[in-house]
Amino acid sequence: MAKRTALSLEEIAAEVGRLFGTTEAHARKWLQQRNTMLEALYLVRNKATDLIGELSGEMRRGFKRGANTAANRARAFAGNPIGPATGRKRRKMSAATRAKMRAAAKKRWAEKKKNG
Repeated sequence: MAKRTALSLEEIAAEVGRLFGTTEAHARKWLQQRNTMLEALYLVRNKATDLIGELSGEMRRGFKRGANTAANRARAFAGNPIGPATGRKRRKMSAATRAKMRAAAKKRWAEKKKNG
């Protein structure tokens, strides 16, 4: 049985760097494949929308508007996974409301700290 030699710090760092590089390359490839697939699906959807418009005549404008809204939502969600899937605006609290909430939170934390 052959003896195992201990790896030096440089060899360990080189191995870890190689693993990270390989992982990054795979992740980039998967993201590129995802983007290519999304572009193909958008192309198919737009072509289908155009064909529906040609067949329906006057209804074309209504279908297209709905398809564009759905497409914009899908694009926003695909490009920004953290962002909202819908087009709703976020509510903004007034400064007075934020101050009241901050004061209430401080009071709760003081109580919790006091009671252990």
